[in-house]
Amino acid sequence: MKGKILVLLLVFVFLFASGCAEEDAEPTEESGALEASAEQQDNVPQENSGSGKDHIVRLEYYDVARPSELDISAGDTVSWWSGKRQGTYILVSEEGLFPNQELNYSVPYSYTFTDPGTYLFTVKDNSMNVTIRVS
Repeated sequence: MKGKILVLLLVFVFLFASGCAEEDAEPTEESGALEASAEQQDNVPQENSGSGKDHIVRLEYYDVARPSELDISAGDTVSWWSGKRQGTYILVSEEGLFPNQELNYSVPYSYTFTDPGTYLFTVKDNSMNVTIRVS
């Protein structure tokens, strides 16, 4: 009898622990972009002259930006996500499209591109660069 109770108790503890041990889920491209769009509406121009697609740029450790180059259409929105759990990244628009943006872990910044051109974005005190070409 004591053995059965012990086994039952272990199963219960295992199930409880497995539910609590779930890691932070990474945002998927679709849900992350939609959440980013909704959370950052005040930063996104209202005009939408293109296809209106959402794109994600992930800023990760070891000076990695994925993707580092992106070709989009006018009217598309790009959301930058920080994968840095401790500290922040400072996103800089070299053309001055927006003021420097402090990116915290899993809190996106979104911007809708309305004018064709090539735009360069850097991360302050870091060697990450992202080039976005808008057609």
